[in-house]
Amino acid sequence: MVDVPEQSNGKDQSLNADYPDSARTRALIKASFVAIGVDVSLMLLKYLLSVLTGSAVLAADALHSGGDLAVSVTVLISIVVNYGFRKNVWAKKAEGLVALLISVLLIFGSLSVLWGVVKNVPERFTLTVGIPLVVAILGISIACVVAFAMSRFKQGIGEKYSSIAFTAEGMHTRSDFFTSFGVWVTLLLGYFGIHIERFMTLVIGLIVLRIGLKLLYKALEFFHIPEALTWTPTEPILGGISNRIKRYWQTLVSFYSKARQPLRSITFFREEWILDRRRSLLAVNVILIILLYFGTGFYSILPYQTGVELLFGKVIEKNSPGMHFHAPPPFGKVIRVDTGVTARVESGFRTNWDFLGQEPEAYLWEYMHAQGRYAKVFNEAIAMTGDENLVDGNFICYYRIADPVQYALNNENTHEILRSLFVHETHTAVGHYHLDTLLTLGREAVQEELTLNMRTAVEELPLGVDILQVNMQEAHPPIEVVPQYRAVASAREEKNEIIHRANAYTNDLLPRSRGRSQAKVLDSKAFSSEQSLVSAGRSEQFLLTQRNFSQYRSVQEERMRWETAEKALEGRAIYILPRDAKHRIYTSDMKPEVDE
Repeated sequence: MVDVPEQSNGKDQSLNADYPDSARTRALIKASFVAIGVDVSLMLLKYLLSVLTGSAVLAADALHSGGDLAVSVTVLISIVVNYGFRKNVWAKKAEGLVALLISVLLIFGSLSVLWGVVKNVPERFTLTVGIPLVVAILGISIACVVAFAMSRFKQGIGEKYSSIAFTAEGMHTRSDFFTSFGVWVTLLLGYFGIHIERFMTLVIGLIVLRIGLKLLYKALEFFHIPEALTWTPTEPILGGISNRIKRYWQTLVSFYSKARQPLRSITFFREEWILDRRRSLLAVNVILIILLYFGTGFYSILPYQTGVELLFGKVIEKNSPGMHFHAPPPFGKVIRVDTGVTARVESGFRTNWDFLGQEPEAYLWEYMHAQGRYAKVFNEAIAMTGDENLVDGNFICYYRIADPVQYALNNENTHEILRSLFVHETHTAVGHYHLDTLLTLGREAVQEELTLNMRTAVEELPLGVDILQVNMQEAHPPIEVVPQYRAVASAREEKNEIIHRANAYTNDLLPRSRGRSQAKVLDSKAFSSEQSLVSAGRSEQFLLTQRNFSQYRSVQEERMRWETAEKALEGRAIYILPRDAKHRIYTSDMKPEVDE
């Protein structure tokens, strides 16, 4: 940055006068209030710009303007105290105390800025191109003009009323102009993708640290610390300590003087050069801001996006991927809709995509989801089934944006509306099934019903999306009632086992009894049929025999004679003799042995 010749060797005549002129004092007080008001305005402006853009360099510049405010308050206090309590010797010490306190605050503030440069992530020092950045460039341009004008004003007051304090304050305000100009350059380069925010924040932090150290040095001089060190005590020990402190002090002062002399002789530019070209510089700055403003109208659409271009709130075009131009805000606006991406809504849990911690070894259903990428949402997960049981279920609905205008403009936060609708349909569908069905074979039926219901619902609203698929990730009893559920399930299994055994016994006994009774019925029918047929056969046999007997009587008589003889001689031995024997047939009760 820049350093300017300082007029700090002489004493401030206004502060050394025993009886300052009241008119002169009033003029200096009025000028101090003007300076304080402007410093407060600049500090608030830069702070608001830093909040708008999220830029660390603007926050550091706001802190630098706070240093200007502190110096202005110090000058005002010194004027009031020296005039109001000019007869009191200790009243003149108030300026030094205020300066000492402000120097300590500035040093700590600058160190916090420098620590932020080292600690913060690189994204903290990266600017985003857009209207906020253009507004920040416009605001810092105004801050540069105001800081330059206030520097001229304070130096003019110091020369007019012979106030070295105001002259020094004007030179300090000139450093604020240079830091604001550096911020302006930083924002302008950041607009075109050249990022020096971290470096510029470091430079501004060092400048604030330099101001704090310089103010601390002046406060120590105000209390005549160098003169106090010239006193030599009579005691040898105290004298040695005093000499050592004086040597360190002289070394520090010598180093400060040598380092300050080269910087005091450097002149980066002259004020006359700015004053002579102030209209041209302002015109160039205005034209540049206008061009930057229109430059924010250029935008690009990625391959998986569709751009909805609005003019005065009315949709005028839907742009395909590529580079396009639209009227810059607040006249025009572009909404980028991810029409080529398959999105999803979740019911019963949420996925933290930015989670960087340690994942559990496995996401089991009895896991409480107290840590990890997935977080349970109990008011969505717990639902009532058709058999009045509770079930803990996680569902995912996949969808794709079909109409970007309906999705982005017809509804506010369409994604959350779709999530609420999905939770409602999930609880409704689960209420149609028993718990056992959901835990076993009913998953596919639930998924198909949910898919159909969601497609119908998004067409009725409409939301501008197409439902692709609904998946049931998991379904189980609530973890709090798992022991009771297992006890009920075990009792239910035992009941089913007893019922199955009774059914098996019934299924075995009844068919067997029916078979036996049917066999007896069939045996009775068979016996009846057999007896009827046997009787009929015997009757037919008798009739045939009688008919044959009547027709062939002699033969029948001979047959009957021999059958009668056969029956009579049954079981006896028969001996047949030759024809000329007296008796040809003899019988015996003893059967002859027959050789086998």
